[in-house]
Amino acid sequence: MPQTPSQEQINALLQEARRSASAVQVSADATNVSAFDLRQSKQISESGTRGVSAIQEAFARRLTESFSSYLHAAFEAKLASVEQKSLADFAKELQSPAYLASIRFPSLGASALLLVDLPLALQMLDLMLGGDGKEQGERRDLTDIEQEIFESAGRLLCEELRLAWQPALDTEIRFEARVQIDGCASLMPASEKLMLTAFDITLAENTGKLTLAIPGAVSTALTREAAPALVPSVPANSQKNRARLQELLGNCAFDTELTLPPSPVSVREVFDLQPGSIVVLGVRASEPIQLNVAGKNMFTAVPVGCGSQRGAQIERVLSIAPEKNGK
Repeated sequence: MPQTPSQEQINALLQEARRSASAVQVSADATNVSAFDLRQSKQISESGTRGVSAIQEAFARRLTESFSSYLHAAFEAKLASVEQKSLADFAKELQSPAYLASIRFPSLGASALLLVDLPLALQMLDLMLGGDGKEQGERRDLTDIEQEIFESAGRLLCEELRLAWQPALDTEIRFEARVQIDGCASLMPASEKLMLTAFDITLAENTGKLTLAIPGAVSTALTREAAPALVPSVPANSQKNRARLQELLGNCAFDTELTLPPSPVSVREVFDLQPGSIVVLGVRASEPIQLNVAGKNMFTAVPVGCGSQRGAQIERVLSIAPEKNGK
């Protein structure tokens, strides 16, 4: 029978267990607990960044065309960068005065921010009012009337953004109004992860920057749909290319052979074969046999004579080749 441990042995085991537990126990004072904001975990993957960049490059091309016509001046937009920052970090880098406006996505229940360099905004305004668009000498803020006039450019930008995003994210994009830097907190939390898309703008030989600050709810929806939306479509001239390829293939040569279907022959029969022996293959002489093209069974045919040469008369098209006239 197993020996019952003594009380001293039991006490020793209990003390050892307590020492082991205390070695791995974390004290309450050492525990640092902080609230976790799920917005902090929204990171754009590399594939998502590529998809968004392609869409925003399409937006830059639309801006170039539409604003060149709208301002009657040489306007060029190029995608400069796509990165992520919190709203708090983004607001710290803003210089006052700055032209900052809100953009609304009603179906997603979210707002984004549009940042335009003030010299660029003033130059655009000068062109909109019939001026020559020369660089403004002083750094000043827009007047109330200028802000109302510039909103038409903001609405045009939102329309071009909607059209550029449509293949990936079909949603309404509405220009709202100008906001102050300290008013951003009313649109979204300071910890909100923003996808910042910056564009280099060249207008009448002057340069500036335009930036879209898109919140996580919008960027997540955009990156999720960007990859499938960017699958290359079939070129418009694919039918023409197909006809050309078929024409070129028509001059290619393929090996053909008229063969009997496989028939089992025993080893004994093979060893008994002598010159003049006949092997019965189990195929009737009246049955058509297979015509192989490039090693593929494509037709059944019967052997025929064509002058001094042998030939094959097609009886039926097999499934590997398209049948003509439903035969």
